[in-house]
Amino acid sequence: MLELLLLNIIGYCGALALLCLITDRAGTGSTFAHLFSLVWGPCILAAQCFTTSTQTLSSKTIVVLFGAWWALLAGALLTIRRQPATAPHEVTINKRRALALVFLLISLQATLVVYELPTDIAAQQGNKLVLALRTTHVSSGRLKCPWWLELFRGAYFIYIPLAVMLRKRDWLSRRMLCLLVVAACLLSLTRMTRAPLIGNIVTLWGSWTLLYKPRAVRTWGLLVSGLVAFGALFITIQAALQSNQAQTAGNIQLVEAYYGGPMRAFDSIVDGTFSKEPGYYSAEMFNYTLKKINIIDSYPSLIKPYTNGTNMYTFLDVYALDGGIFAALLGAALTGVAGAWLFTNASRHRSPLMLTSYALFAYCLTMAIANNEFIRIGPVLTIGLAGIVDRLVVSRRAVRAVRALSLTAAMPMRSNAHP
Repeated sequence: MLELLLLNIIGYCGALALLCLITDRAGTGSTFAHLFSLVWGPCILAAQCFTTSTQTLSSKTIVVLFGAWWALLAGALLTIRRQPATAPHEVTINKRRALALVFLLISLQATLVVYELPTDIAAQQGNKLVLALRTTHVSSGRLKCPWWLELFRGAYFIYIPLAVMLRKRDWLSRRMLCLLVVAACLLSLTRMTRAPLIGNIVTLWGSWTLLYKPRAVRTWGLLVSGLVAFGALFITIQAALQSNQAQTAGNIQLVEAYYGGPMRAFDSIVDGTFSKEPGYYSAEMFNYTLKKINIIDSYPSLIKPYTNGTNMYTFLDVYALDGGIFAALLGAALTGVAGAWLFTNASRHRSPLMLTSYALFAYCLTMAIANNEFIRIGPVLTIGLAGIVDRLVVSRRAVRAVRALSLTAAMPMRSNAHP
């Protein structure tokens, strides 16, 4: 017990010290590193204390969990730069195209949602409605949407930052922005999956903090309020799903499978009892593509076996399965480096592409307590779509002109006098 207490004290104090250094280096307390710490830190405590399992989390796993936290923060500290007061490369966007694309993207996402609604949805009531929406099989009355429509499932990662940009320029009213965010949240809830709702909240938070640079108190007040509302909705949906089963779960069990439980499941990878499939887990997006074009027949599945009531093993699982503990720590450190690069560049070049990339990265970090979203093909397709939108709405001539002026201002003035 004393050993675990010392491990936790050292772990949390070390992470807090790194966070303070990042805050000083970045000039703000509202970065991806702070967001990750907000969800990862309490989750380590939940995995040890707020659980119905009688099996304790091993000291080795606790060290790895804190080590990954430290590694990610250290990677961020190495490459993060101070957020500027004003963006040195402010982009100029086409108002009409931007407005049109915002409403086109949300319309295409809504089309996808309506297309996949079960045919007997009107006949369902109460908890049965939640279960019907949750069921994703075609046999349940859902239609399989065209492949090209799948590209717009995560369109909110693009149109929410774009809408915040329009609001920043007073081209979109506050009421319309609020209606847009509410509509995005409702569309995300039509399948009773909670991850897209987190995506909406984090996307709004990420784009707002980069564009408006609010005080940290306001930033975290908004985010915590959103997470509290999400938590209440999460428990409500989970309770409705559990009510359709023969055995009901307690309050802790409703949350444990998603928060704390994955860290306990990761314990089986650390101690070597997890049954590993042949192949590389971290090559998911490549494996998925190769399987689609029939080059390979099979690859390690991201859907892992249940243990301790969950089939999620945190974002460290694929790294540890492919390369051991060192690979897990290295993967966390490189994640911190990538996040710092995104934060630094998105702060200086606030384009739709950079805002979407940063918001998507922040979402993947929020989901790190459950699984690894970085290795999936979905984020790559979303960034590709964001790149197309960026090309359509950003005036390249204006960007080049602004950069030329910045370089001219930075050059020293030459004197015409002769020595």
